Amino acid sequence: MPQAAAPADSTAYRYYVLAILVLVNTVNFIDRTAISILAPSIREEFQVSNTVTGLVMGIAFTFFYATLGFPIARLLDTKNRRSLLAGVLVIWSGMTALCGAAANIVQLFLFRVGVGIGEAGAGPASHSLIADYFSKLQRPTAIGFFSLGVPLGNFLGILIGGQLVADFGWRWTFFWLGLPGVVVAMIVWLTVREPMRGGMDTAADAAALRGGDEIPLRESIRNLWSRPTFRIMAYAAAPSALCGYGMNFWIPSFLIRVHEVTQQQVSLPFGLALGIGGGLGAMAGGALTTRAALRDMRAYLTLPAYTMVIFAVALLIAVWTESLTVSYLALSVAAFTQFFLMGPFFAIVQRLAPLRGRAVSTAFFFFILSLVGLGVGPAYVGAMNDMFAWFFGDAEGLRYALMTLPAISVVAGIIAWGGRNAILRDADVLGSAAKA
Repeated sequence: MPQAAAPADSTAYRYYVLAILVLVNTVNFIDRTAISILAPSIREEFQVSNTVTGLVMGIAFTFFYATLGFPIARLLDTKNRRSLLAGVLVIWSGMTALCGAAANIVQLFLFRVGVGIGEAGAGPASHSLIADYFSKLQRPTAIGFFSLGVPLGNFLGILIGGQLVADFGWRWTFFWLGLPGVVVAMIVWLTVREPMRGGMDTAADAAALRGGDEIPLRESIRNLWSRPTFRIMAYAAAPSALCGYGMNFWIPSFLIRVHEVTQQQVSLPFGLALGIGGGLGAMAGGALTTRAALRDMRAYLTLPAYTMVIFAVALLIAVWTESLTVSYLALSVAAFTQFFLMGPFFAIVQRLAPLRGRAVSTAFFFFILSLVGLGVGPAYVGAMNDMFAWFFGDAEGLRYALMTLPAISVVAGIIAWGGRNAILRDADVLGSAAKA
């Protein structure tokens, strides 16, 4: 069994672990996102409304994903994170494969709940490991690199899903998508070492973050919520996530209905738009914010505020243009802005969290993003689609449903911009972190 890592682990090994965590994150989002390209086939077979389809894509996955993140994160703050990550990876991969065996929409809903249960521990485990493999100054870039798994997983989920569904149907597509996760779980179990908690933190940071204390769950959350920076970040990130998930899960259906293309034709260009745009955004978000924060710590909220407004403009162009090429280019810009904020926002969470509360703190932020973004986003767009369909038809109704998202994103940007000075009030933690 792999031994615990020391702080002196080589740079090469630390980046190897980061690469493995990117792979885990990629599998995570392949299994989470593929349903968006499979949704038209599922909706046609089960004859359900847009609202029900949105519930299966979002709420089914989110409820247990968000709530079970807390007890799993509590274990992650005290137990072996490598072993728990490998275990949850096997669970969600198996449940993804079982989605293909659903006899009706209720069974599919329940299997999606199972996927959410498994994936609940992936983000907190990975972020907690990163915090103990990289110093505070390195974390925004490391988390930004880790976040590449999101656009990469979105790209592969849509690309592979779109290709497989054309050849094998949506049921076998789920089965084939679930298998690789078991292999990745074995790689995690056999090659990733459990790092020393706080091994990459300075003595001053450890003291500021209450060193080795075990902090109760409620106290961890209460301490985090007491920070003005976290509250502003949460108020802005939640509606922004709603817009991102709403776009990602419904744009394939929009392109199929409005531009009259097939699932297979959509999968490559839309997958590339999310993968390339989102990947560049994830890398730029961490790297650019790290540099900007050296001059002004408020950059952790200021730069995401700008990108939320740019997202709104890009999505409006994507929805209203008659050119598929322009639409895909605009979607790549929207994806860039959507993933840009991951590096700075999650780095802030790790900076505010105590050493034995990092997984719980990450789980709390995931809870907020998932409940509002993944839980509400797809269902909201589906319900708005059904409402507008009464007046404009199913295809145009989806266009108008998606058109409501830019206004929400602008509001999120205003919240982040208006609250950026909160970072200055948390200088007791964030100020010392900047020097790490």
